[in-house]
Amino acid sequence: MNEIWMGAAGLFAVAAGVFGFLWYKVARALKGCVAKAKKLEEEVEAARSLDETTGAFNYPFFVKAANVQIKLARRHRWPVTLMVIDIDQLEKINLRYSFKMGDAALKHLTDSIRSVVRSSDVLGRFGGSGVFILLPECDTDNIPVVFERIMEKIKADPLMQNGKRIDYRRTGGAVTMYGMHIHLNKMLGLAEDALNIAKERQEELVILDKEGTEVQWK
Repeated sequence: MNEIWMGAAGLFAVAAGVFGFLWYKVARALKGCVAKAKKLEEEVEAARSLDETTGAFNYPFFVKAANVQIKLARRHRWPVTLMVIDIDQLEKINLRYSFKMGDAALKHLTDSIRSVVRSSDVLGRFGGSGVFILLPECDTDNIPVVFERIMEKIKADPLMQNGKRIDYRRTGGAVTMYGMHIHLNKMLGLAEDALNIAKERQEELVILDKEGTEVQWK
């Protein structure tokens, strides 16, 4: 009888070991599936939130991210600047080279901006030819500094095609608001107004205050 119990105990131990090994394999496989599912979910979310050409936020997600920063700015009474930088006559690049090159110019502009701004700054696609930049804790005096850094980066690391430099003209418009006076919709309108003024005058940058009055910075 003891031999039978010992044999049964041995079989039970073997079965337990096999079951434990199989459970380990199943648990490991499930963990891998969960990790893959999470990664896929993140990729899908990124695809929904990012503009395919530039890698900046598309407009709906730019608005969401910008409003998060604006809420913080209102609470702490920080200044917030909204700048838009646009590629002038992008259609000429599309016609002279290709639409692919036009997209490359937009990507180059966005990458140049991203390389010099802070991680807290929010980038979004502006229309068909430009980029929004929301700059928390950035007042009017700092706008020309940020703009110049971006322009210097573009000059230092230009867009290239087959060893040939591809130049494109950039124009900027910006507006600053403070604390409880910050309203994103109004900032969007004023930044675009500033951009249009700059284009009409063929100037690099025009800055407006919260009332839409031009700020002299040169």
